[in-house]
Amino acid sequence: MASSKQEEWRVDFHKALGNQVRLQIVDFLMDGEQCQCELFPKFGLAQSTISAYLTKMVRAGILRFRKDGTRKMYSIADSEIGKVVHIIRSIAKIQTS
Repeated sequence: MASSKQEEWRVDFHKALGNQVRLQIVDFLMDGEQCQCELFPKFGLAQSTISAYLTKMVRAGILRFRKDGTRKMYSIADSEIGKVVHIIRSIAKIQTS
C-alpha cells in the first residue's frame, strides 16, 4: 500500500471513530457479535442513523458484517482493531483521571 493510501486509510479510520455514538457502538461490539436489530433500541436513534454509522465503520475497516438469514450481524473487523480500541480506552482512562 502506497504511503498516501495508508494515510488516507488512517484518516478514514479516525473519522469513523470521531463520533460518540460510533465509539459506543464499537465498545458494545467489543463483547462480541451483535445483530443490527439489537443496536437500534440500545442507542435510541433512528434505524437510518445507526445503519449509516455501521456502514461508515464497515467501509473504514473497523467493523465487518455477515448475513444470518434476514439479520445482519456486526462484529469488530479483526483482533488488531480490538486491541487498538482497548489501548485507546486505557489511555483515555489515564488522561481523564
